[in-house]
Amino acid sequence: MLSIAKRLFGRQGLLHLPGRLEIEARMATAYSRASATAAARKPDPTRPISWEFSGFSQHGEDGIVDYLCGQMTQPNRYFFEIGGADGLQNCSAWLAFARRFSGVMVEGNPDLSRRCVQVLKAAKCHNILAVNQLVDQDNIASLMKRCPHSAPDVFIIDIDGIDYYIVERVLEMGFLPKLMVVEYNSVFGPEQAVTIPYEPTFSRRAAHESLLYYGVSLAGWRALLEAAGYRFVTVDSNGTNAFFIQPDAFPEGFADGLTGLDFRDNQSDKNGGTRPRTDAEGDTVVPRRDWQAQRALIQGLPLVTVPREG
Repeated sequence: MLSIAKRLFGRQGLLHLPGRLEIEARMATAYSRASATAAARKPDPTRPISWEFSGFSQHGEDGIVDYLCGQMTQPNRYFFEIGGADGLQNCSAWLAFARRFSGVMVEGNPDLSRRCVQVLKAAKCHNILAVNQLVDQDNIASLMKRCPHSAPDVFIIDIDGIDYYIVERVLEMGFLPKLMVVEYNSVFGPEQAVTIPYEPTFSRRAAHESLLYYGVSLAGWRALLEAAGYRFVTVDSNGTNAFFIQPDAFPEGFADGLTGLDFRDNQSDKNGGTRPRTDAEGDTVVPRRDWQAQRALIQGLPLVTVPREG
């Protein structure tokens, strides 16, 4: 019996049968979802919103990332994601499983990171490294030694916190990924370039009961990344992630013809500003997803202004 388990699950027999079946079922669901959403789209080379499809990603990020990777002139097929969760619901899983890229998935939660190891083992992704680490400005330099390319195809960050400071340090170290996928906080609005103050152990859940106080505004990302030579492409249709490219990594003029979404309120986040409430008549009311109304819930909390170029 032991020899059978080893043949099925590897020498260590670490992945028990129910765990493997669950992983395979989730992967099958992701592929089916990707097939259905990809087939329904009508890609337009000038409209990033039309590239979207979702398999492993929560929203349409899989499609945008996949399209942009297909346009790169000298790809190295390597990604680096900070905030990789369990390996099955993130922005790099499509690259890892469907496109067989090499890369790194970093996750601070030890349980999710262990799950990610299981997922990669089950999918036979021996070229993907799962790392359990809470990332801050002090340890990012040692962490980036796991990236063999100074310009990996894709860099993704989604840690609901000090994202700005991590990316700032990555750029200072000389890394210039061809595609940057960064989560923005729509509650800060479309115009103000701000982020939260730096705190290495920042926790979105502990910071404020509304869960609305975290991360970076879209304008904050634009200030940082455009100063480093990046071009803004779009945000996804659910108002979660923003996409930036290094123009020199794509065909000449590629970025010039793109008409992406400039801003969108977060359409899917569950927080204190979006939960249904009971009005004076005792009826359930679903609040409109509006950054100005949500911003009022965190009014007065400290923010750091991001310097704009020039």
